[in-house]
Order: sequence, then structure tokens, then C-alpha cells
Amino acid sequence: MTSTAQAAIANLKEVGLGDVLYLPDHPTYNERTKSYWSLTAQLKPWAIVQPRNTEEVSKALTALLNAPDCKIAVRSGGHMAWSGANNINDGVTIDLGLMAKTTYNPETKIASVQPGGRWTEVYAEVEKHGVMVAGGREGLVGVGGLLTGGGKTFYTCRYGFACDQVVNYEVVLADGSVVEANEKTNSDLFRVLKGGGNNFGIVTRFDMTTFEAKNVWDGNIVCAKSETQATLDAFVDFTKQLKEKPDSHVLLMWTFMPQAKEHIVNLVLTHLDGVENAPSLEKFLAIPGQKNMKTTSLAQKIASFLVPSGKYDTWFTLTFKLDPRICKKVSDRFESLAEQLREQIPDGDFYISLVMQPLPLTFGAHSTARGGNMFGLDRLKDDCVLLVAAVEVATPEISEKIGFPALKAAIDDIESYAESVDGNVEFRYLNYCEGSQDPFKTYGEENIKKMREAAAKYDPTGVFQTRVPGGFKISKVK
Repeated sequence: MTSTAQAAIANLKEVGLGDVLYLPDHPTYNERTKSYWSLTAQLKPWAIVQPRNTEEVSKALTALLNAPDCKIAVRSGGHMAWSGANNINDGVTIDLGLMAKTTYNPETKIASVQPGGRWTEVYAEVEKHGVMVAGGREGLVGVGGLLTGGGKTFYTCRYGFACDQVVNYEVVLADGSVVEANEKTNSDLFRVLKGGGNNFGIVTRFDMTTFEAKNVWDGNIVCAKSETQATLDAFVDFTKQLKEKPDSHVLLMWTFMPQAKEHIVNLVLTHLDGVENAPSLEKFLAIPGQKNMKTTSLAQKIASFLVPSGKYDTWFTLTFKLDPRICKKVSDRFESLAEQLREQIPDGDFYISLVMQPLPLTFGAHSTARGGNMFGLDRLKDDCVLLVAAVEVATPEISEKIGFPALKAAIDDIESYAESVDGNVEFRYLNYCEGSQDPFKTYGEENIKKMREAAAKYDPTGVFQTRVPGGFKISKVK
């Protein structure tokens, strides 16, 4: 063990965190490492420390900064898939997993959510009080990463992104001090935390607005690939009508499973008010396929929607105009990608998916109505589509030599085509980005300036730019 590692561990013990400090030979260390969603993120830090409250987060951060040159990672749910985003090899990981509580104040109608929880737990708690928050859409996604990265939700068509629902943050700054950030106090910090990632401090509490909880009508339709054009037509039409009918949520997914002969098209449909066979979904429901729809609560839906990885993952994202030609290019390129990987990985031990989601102008307008975030979507002039693509493979070698380059080539091809028809859009959603992508560069000059100024003000020595190297850094934007 290096002298820096020894100093970091000694400092953590000295400030009273020895009982939540885990070295590689401890069972909890291995348990927490294995709890990362993707094998890609399962690195080997010198130690993992699990603060139990905000004061201990401050102590842990200060202790580690007092060990010269010690690098630090910060983890909430551990769902971000690229290596180094939320973990570290040569350094110490601050794991917020013990800070997972959600509380609700019926007088203010505010839900206070700690960063280490997962949305399954959050929804189950707030539903007890008859209310809901707009948060993550998959049960294993963590609170902290989703909210600081922006947060696409079931309710973006009504309320904007998840970060737009946050009315107050509790933040541990680089100097160990604890501050509140809201519209009136540290308002510049408040704004940049909405999509600005981990550039400014460690958020230890998110206070979120709530609304009445309602059952949803939810499920999916699995279609043969011969229905691709019908699903694309329905998707384009649905996105155009979201402004007038903000009552449903749709994911259009192409999925290729191991050992499958052909890929499938999966329509994931949710009516937010629990209306069966709602008019807004009628074009999807008319497509032949295996239907599995039911009325349920959102907490129950999320508890049953757990998508484990257990493999080495690569994700990429794009945004483009709502152009049927580009949508068709996506489906065609998925098919060729599937064929390519079937040839290159003959045992079939891989999984690929491309997911298209609506990104109409109204989403940005909802954000603006709530004061705005860092995305800069008010610059958009057209309804758009948000695309995320993923490849999962069995080994890091296959990921590096086959999975990553194949997916990147597919994404580059789609982006080039979008540019050729004047449909590429300069927005990259942080929570879907691969580590080589640069979401902040796409936020617009004004928001980049706000983020740089806030980083200089609240972290003048650049701790979260250099000593906490994971995640996307505003200092690296060119």
C-alpha cells in the first residue's frame, strides 16, 4: 500500500470513521463493489468509506483531502456504467449507500430524499402518503446521480426533468462546509446543480416537490421486426401530440437478446392517469404483438422493473430532430449492428438495445417555467428524439475490441446521417453519455459560463476538478 493510501486510511480513522471504513479484505468492501450495476464500474479502490450522515460526509471529504494527492470517487446508486464515473482504482470511494432515507412533510408537500437511495425505495415511501415525485424510471437507478445529471422521468411531459422538481439542495463543499442552495440562498449554486454533475460539491439531500399519486396503466407490446415501420410512424405521431396530450410515456426499444434468431421491437407504454386504451396510445395499441398491460401503482411498476447488467457495458447517446428518415436510419443501423456482433461474438453472449424517447419542445418549456436548468433546451427550435444505445458483453477484452468500437461506429453513422439531412441536434444528455462524450459542451455558452463561475466560487482550489476526477468536468470543456 502506498504512503498516500496509508495516510488517507489513517485520516479517516482519526476522524472517527473507522467503523464504516472497509479495506479490500472486508466482506462489506466486496459486497459494495459487486453492487455496482455494471461490471465496468466495479473497480478496486484502496478503501470504501460509508458516511451515515452529512456531518460524516464532510469529515470523510476533509480527511481524504488532507492526504496529499489522494484521489476520491463519490458514489450514490452506482448505476452509471462507464469506468471511473463513480468509482476509482487508485484512491478512496465515498459510498453514500447508507444515506438512503426519504421523508415527506405533509404541510409543505416536500419530499426530502437522500442521495444513496434508489428510486424503488423513494416511490414506495412517498406513495404511503398519497403523493409521488418525478424521478427515475428503473428500480436500480440511484437518486444522486440521476438528479445531478438532470433526470428523465415518466412525468417530463408535464413537469420537466427530475432536477426541475428540486427546490433545495444540501451540499458539502470542498472546504467541508455544509450549505443550502435554493432560489434565495446560493441561487447560483442551486441552478448549476440542475444537470451540472459532481463539479461543485457532494449533495447530501434533495428537497423535491410532489404531486398526487395515481395508478398508471402500464406494460409493453413485443412486436416482430416486421412491424418496425408501424412502430416508427406511431412514435413520430405520439411525439408530435405530446404538447396537447401530456398524459402518457413511451419508450421505443430495439432489443437483441443472447441466442435470439431475430431482434424484437419493444413498446413500453405508460398512461400516467391509469386510463386503459387511452387515445394517446391508440396507434401503438393497434400494432400486432404480444401485449402485457395492467393497472398498477408506480412504486409497484418500478419494483418489478429491475434491469440488471452483470456484464461490461458501453452506452452512447445522441439527440436529433423528429425526422422519420433519421428514425428509420436508427432501426436499420441497429439491425446491421446486431448482425455484426453475431458474427464477431459467435457464442451469442451479448445484449444490445437502442431506445428512442420523445424530446419535444414542451420538455424544455416545462424546465424554463420552473426556473431553468443547465441543459439549454430553450435553444431548440424543433421537436426532437433522445437516443440511448447500449452494448453489454461478457469480458472487458470483448468490450474493448468489439463492443465499444462497434457501438461507436453505429452512433457515428447515425450522427453523420442526421447531419446530412440537417437533423443533428447539439445536446447530449449527461446520464446517457459515454465517458468520451462531452455533455457540457452541448449546454450552450451561457450555461457553460455559469458552471465555470460557480465552480470557481464554491470550489476555488478545484477539488472537484482534480481530486475528484470521476464524472464529466466543466474544466475540461473546450
